[in-house]
Formats: sequence, structure tokens, C-alpha cells
Amino acid sequence: MNISHFKGLRAKMLLALTAGTLLFCATLFIAVRLVLIEGYERLEKDKTFIQIDTATSIVNEQAEQLSTVTRDYAHWDETYSYIENRNAAFIESNFNNTTFSNLKVNAILLIDADGKPIFKKSLNFVTGEPWHIPDLLLRALTKDGELANPTVPSISGLFWTKEGVCVVSVFDVLDSELKKKSRGRLVFVRLLDDTLKNKISEMLGAKISIEGLHDDEIAFISPNLAKNKPVAIPLNDKSIAGFSIINALGSDAKLVLSTVSDRKIFQQGKTNLIFLYWLSAFVLFLLAAFSLFLDKIILSRLTLLNKNVTRIGKSTTTSERIEQIHGEDEMASLAQGINGMLARLDASQESLQLEKDLAQTTLSTLTGIADAVVTSNEAGCVVFINKAAEKLTGVVASKAIGMPLHTIFHLVAEDKTSPVDSSWLVDAHSTRNEVLLKRADGQEFYISKSSSALYDKNNVVYGHVAVLRDVTMLKALSDQLSYQARHDPLTNLANRYEFDHKTEMAIDDAANNDRVHSLVYFDLDKFKVVNDSCGHLAGDLLLRQLADLLKTKIRSADTFARIGGDEFALLLTACNSNKALDIANELLNTIQEYRFNYDNKIFRVGASIGIAEISPNNQYTLKELLSKADVACFVAKNEGGNRIHTYSANDGMSEERNNQLNWVSRIHLALEKNQFVLYAQTIQSLNASAEPHCELLIRMKNEDGKLHMPGEFLPAAEYYHLMPQIDRWVIKEALVIMARKGANFKDLCAINLSGQSLSDDSFLQYILGQINIYKVNPQRLCFEITETAAIANLNKARQFMQALRAIGCRFSLDDFGSGLSSFAYLKNLEVDFLKIDGMFVKSIVSNPIDRAMVESINNVGHVMGLQTIAEFVENDKTIQILKEMGVNYAQGYGVAKPTLFE
Repeated sequence: MNISHFKGLRAKMLLALTAGTLLFCATLFIAVRLVLIEGYERLEKDKTFIQIDTATSIVNEQAEQLSTVTRDYAHWDETYSYIENRNAAFIESNFNNTTFSNLKVNAILLIDADGKPIFKKSLNFVTGEPWHIPDLLLRALTKDGELANPTVPSISGLFWTKEGVCVVSVFDVLDSELKKKSRGRLVFVRLLDDTLKNKISEMLGAKISIEGLHDDEIAFISPNLAKNKPVAIPLNDKSIAGFSIINALGSDAKLVLSTVSDRKIFQQGKTNLIFLYWLSAFVLFLLAAFSLFLDKIILSRLTLLNKNVTRIGKSTTTSERIEQIHGEDEMASLAQGINGMLARLDASQESLQLEKDLAQTTLSTLTGIADAVVTSNEAGCVVFINKAAEKLTGVVASKAIGMPLHTIFHLVAEDKTSPVDSSWLVDAHSTRNEVLLKRADGQEFYISKSSSALYDKNNVVYGHVAVLRDVTMLKALSDQLSYQARHDPLTNLANRYEFDHKTEMAIDDAANNDRVHSLVYFDLDKFKVVNDSCGHLAGDLLLRQLADLLKTKIRSADTFARIGGDEFALLLTACNSNKALDIANELLNTIQEYRFNYDNKIFRVGASIGIAEISPNNQYTLKELLSKADVACFVAKNEGGNRIHTYSANDGMSEERNNQLNWVSRIHLALEKNQFVLYAQTIQSLNASAEPHCELLIRMKNEDGKLHMPGEFLPAAEYYHLMPQIDRWVIKEALVIMARKGANFKDLCAINLSGQSLSDDSFLQYILGQINIYKVNPQRLCFEITETAAIANLNKARQFMQALRAIGCRFSLDDFGSGLSSFAYLKNLEVDFLKIDGMFVKSIVSNPIDRAMVESINNVGHVMGLQTIAEFVENDKTIQILKEMGVNYAQGYGVAKPTLFE
């Protein structure tokens, strides 16, 4: 065998293709086997763990929910009294069949302090038939039982019996104040029946079961499970099981929750693996075919070409030629090209001369382009300039060629004082964009350039070419546009944009360099008189004259700006508030002495001026600083105008106080002149059988007809304790309108009440008196109270509600979920409707957490016999989700906007 055959390119290429193909197949097989299948198995186990965790959470939630209900009943004063007096009416009222159904419990036991059951009732809350309490559970609950430990005030969890797993909650029976000694224990039992387990299975897509197993049985399943770690075990190619231990009460046996689901993920992985095997075989076949094709079409012909070139290279004449290579591809063209090159060797000098002439012709065409072109050698002397360059520099080409660049180009920076070296013309990396060219005749041009080095065949620089452009007109236009963007067109002062920019620089300077500046804010007084008397043209003329006058009084380092209408601002650099006050006084005197003469009329104007200091001690943002100066200006104007006020820390409080006092006076005026109006917003029923429902909303109407929303005036009303007066107006107006509408008006009207009104001793009698006066059916009234307002004075709230419920009125707990949100208060407050806070409802389409919160509140409300209302419903998709949850009502702009109630 001739080893030299394996040294050629042909053999190496074929060997490389073969080795690459085998390596590709081996790598693909290992990667698919180890990564794909193991990845699918890991994904399958992750899904199983999620199912186990979810099922465990749902089961534990049963215990938590039952614990909450048991605690509420155990801490109820009536329960506490029952153990003492055995009042049968208490049992009939509170532990009847309806209670079992509402609370979804199978057994209720009351055990006295001696551990003896004094009440025991069991019921299948689904079918209504009796239910047998497992003996094991009864023994655990009675005296000396596992669940009868008197030292533990509450026990809640899962208890395993042969009859099934039960959720058990045991609480000491205490009074509502939790101050007296326990009289016994209350026990609620709920069986985790097949219905609940099937529902969980349907949610998870996996069949679940709960069994009581001993340690040896658990260890048989998996050592990891014995260590209290969840495990996932494939049962066969079609099913996979998950196991997890749940904490249990009582028995030595441990509760094991198991899930069984299909192995669709694993089956998909096997299908994909088979597909990849077939694909690998097909790719292997294609690579083999490609190798044969490559050898036939390229490698064998390349070997022949190499043989001919080697032969020609050894020849001493130029008569040798490459043998003909058949075909019309690049290989045949290469052979023909080499033959043509050999035929043209004798004419090489002529071709070189032709190329030289062509280059000279191309260079000469540069004299006709608009941009100036200058070519220089490595010594920095001019080699060539075109006509545009002659015109730009004022030097003809015959004199320029051979001269150094610095003798022709006299360059300075844009500030017209700093010289720029002529090397800038050939520096391709310079960051300077534009320079000023000064000609010998005194003319000046702003120029920009692009330059490039010229390299010989050894990559050595032998010269440079620079293309220069006259940008004088463009720069002038740019400067004009920049000026207009930063200045007010009426007064030529800086505008708001420029002033904000300079002020932000001053704020940074104060923080970084420990310097003090001041901001002065002007608001002209009596300017409106000029506009109203003589028109806006006169007002514009006044502003221009006044601006020109004040500019003469201001330092060049300061920034004077018009920031809107008749408002001006002055930034005083390196100036504290005391010095700023002196300057402001001078400017105020100038304004006071100024007389505006127009159309034979003379006007005097003044100014309210506010000053805010910019210092390292006051780290204000631009927005905050302008607000402080504006507040100071407002104080000056509020004190009579034509004066100066320097901002101090308590100005913000004064401003808020003034604002609130203004609203107080407007509220009194509205009550006096009946300027409040009521609007009604429909609360839509999400099932056909519910009664029509609406909520009444208050608005304040100005004399000009403008409406103010509650958020504008109610904060002031609450702060100054005006809410009882407003609530009285709302109740009376609502009853007047309802009485006028008569018996045909069937809506249940919801009226909001404040916490201040609930605490008003006379407010209840006022409502009862108004109902009696206008003869409105109390069953058409629903009063909305917030959870926070009710809890603030719980006893009064309960008395208030009980009195009105006694005559037929209903109650709604508003904004549930935004405050304290304790479900225990729902039982104490005895409301009819539960309004789910809108901050959860409006995001349930996109936010799964908010959706879960709404669903949880709705479910608890329904368990407690309440109807639920979702607020802030803004679209049909939200309404559809609420219907699926079983929410009773929806309220918001997606249902109906408020309309006038009249």
C-alpha cells in the first residue's frame, strides 16, 4: 500500500468527513439518550411533585378552614353559656342540619371540663342521613384520649380511621373576651369523602388517595418517603405514582397521600427518541452520499488540477498549459483562467500602464464634485486638491501642491480662540466634529471632514486623503433652532425647558460642591386686568417690556425665564436666600415702579414672589423645588400679593390647611344651598333570580354646574368631622327620591355610611325618623359600612345594625380584603352582602394571585350564607370569570356607569 496516497488533500477530506460523521452520530446518540430521556423523566417527576404539593396544600387548607370556623364558635359567648345551662334552644338554633350543610361538617361534639360529651351529633351534610362517628375517633376525643389533652387549648389536623380520613378541629370553649376559664372543648369533624377527593383529582389531573400506613410499609414504598421526603415512582410505562407523608393526629399510623397520573410526558419522550434515531440514520445516509459526490465532483478534479500546476511550475517556458478539465463550473473556469494568465504574461507591462492611466483619470474626476478633496503624502504636504478645495481655501492647485498642510489650512476651534493643528485633517479618529477655517483674505468657514489613510502593498501608510465639507449654513441653522428650542419666542427669555435644565445643574452643583443657590418664582398681580381691558396683544406687549426691563437688573451668571402665562422664574447662582431676598426686593420695586401705557390707558402691575433655597441641606428634586417655590409664591399672593415670601419647612402644612379650610367652607355652602347631588350605579346580578341592586354615590355641584368627585371633598369632611352632616343629607335625599318613585321602584338601594356617623348616638334615631316620615319600605335599604369603620367601635356598630335589621334593613361590608380582613368579624357584624375589594377584582384576568384571593373570599362568604359583590369590574372577560366563580353581583364601569338619581 502506497502511504503517500493518504497525504493528499483528497484522502484527508474523505477521512475527515468519515470521522466527523461517526463522531456526530455517537454524540447525537449519547446526548439524546442522556439528555432527552432523562429530561423528560425529570420533567415528569417535577409534574408529579407539583401534583403532590398541590394536593397536600388543598387537604391542609381543609384543616385550616375548619380550625377557623371551630375557633369562632368555641369563642362565642352563647357556646360558653350552653355548657353551663344546657339551653336546648342554643343547639336548635346553631347546631341544626342547616349548620352542618353550611359548615360542611359531619359531626359536632361538646365535651365538658371533665372530658364527658354533653352534646354529640353526626350527619352526612350532603345526603342529610345520619353518619357514624368512628369509634377510634370517639375514644381519642373522650377523657384520657389522644385528642383530649387539657393543656393544649386547640388541636387541628387530620385523623385516620379505618372508615376514612377525618379533618378534626378541637378548641377550648372560652368567652369572647378570652378572659374566663375554659368550660370544655368544642369539636368539629369533617370526613374527607370520595366527593372531595374526586374533585381534587379532577383539578390536578391525577387520582389521589390517602392511606394510614406504618413505618415498615412506608419504608417498603421508598427509603426517601420514610425520611419524610416526597417521592415519585413510575408504576409502569403508562402510570406514575407520587407519595408524600401528611402530618396526622392520634394513631401510630402515618397518613400517606398518593397520586397516580398518566406518563404522557415519558411516552412523548420515547416517541421523540425514535424519531431522532431515524433522523440520525437519514443524516448518516446523506453524509455518505455527499462524500461520494464531493469526491467525484471536486476532489478528484482538484487532484488533477494540482498535478498540472505542479508540472507547469517546474517548466522553464511559458508554453505549458493545463490539460482541459471538462465542465462549466468554477474548477473548469479556474483551469481556463490559469491558461489565460499564462497567455498574457508578455503583455503585463502594457496592462500595468493601462491601470496607471485609469487611476489618473479617476483622480482627475474628483475636481468636479461639490466636496473639497485634499490628498497629502506621509510628510504632510499637499499632493492633490480638486476645484472645490481651491474654492474653499482660496489657493489654486498649482501653488498648493507641495506645500505643507498648515500653510494652507489655518484652523481654530468653534470658540474662535483655541487653535487646532492641521493634523486634524488626516486624523481619522479625532472626536472633534467641526472646526473653523480662516482664509488669508479674512473669510471664515465652518468645515467638517472625513479622512482615510492610503496604504501600499506592504500595508505601510504612504499618504492621506481628506474630504472637507462647508457646513457654515448648516451650523447657523442648527444654532438658530437650538436657540429657539431653549427660549421663549415672546420675551426671548429662557423657556421652561432651558430653565429646568439649568436648575437641575444647580441642584447637582449644590449637592456635589457644597454650594448654595436660590430659585425665585414670580407671579404677576393684576395682569388679568390688562388682558381683560385691552386684549391679549396688550398683555403680550406688557410681558415683553417688563422682561426687557428686568433683564437689566439681573446678573449675567443668572438665568431668567418665562415659564408660562404671566409666571417668571429666576435662578440665582451662588446666592443664599438672604441675598436672594435683597435681589427679589429690587426686582419687586422695579415692577411696582413700572407703568404700562396702552391706548391712552395707564396700568400698574405688581408681583407675588416666592423664594426657595437650593443647598446641600435640602436635597430636593426639580419637581419638589419648583413646588416649594410655587407654595411660597402662593403664600405671598394669599397674604395680599405684591410681596415676597421665602419658603420654610412648615409652608407645606399651611398650604394643606388652607386647602382643607377652603373645602370646609365649600361643604358648608353646599349643605346650605343644596349643592350636593346623588348618582346611582347599577350593581348587576350575575344570575337571573336575584333582585335589582344599585349603590348611591354623592357628588358636589358648583354654581357653574361642574361636579366634584367624593375624593376631592370627603377627606376634608372626615378631617373636620362633617361626615355625619353629609350622611344625613344623603339619607334624607335618598328617601325623598325613593318615596317619589313609589312602589314601582324595586331596586335595593345601597347607601354608604362613615365611621363617624356610626359613632354618633343620635344618628340611628335620625334614620328611623326619616324612614317613618317618608314611609319608605326598609327592605329596600342596604347600608354599606367599611370593615375599618365598624371595628373602630364594634359594640356601637353591632347595636346600630341590629336596630335597623330589626325593621328589615340590610347591610353590606364594603372593600373587604383591603383592611383588617378577619373572617371572624363577618359573624359578629351579621351583614348580608360582602363586597370584594376592587384592587383584587380588576386584575383577576391577568393575575392568578388576585384571582385566588377573590375566589377565596367568595367561597368563605358563601359558606357563611352571604351574597358577594365584586367591585371595579371593567370588562366582559372579568364578568365571565366572576360568573364561573359563582360571585352573585358585579359593579363597575364594565357593568354600568353612575347616572343621576332623581
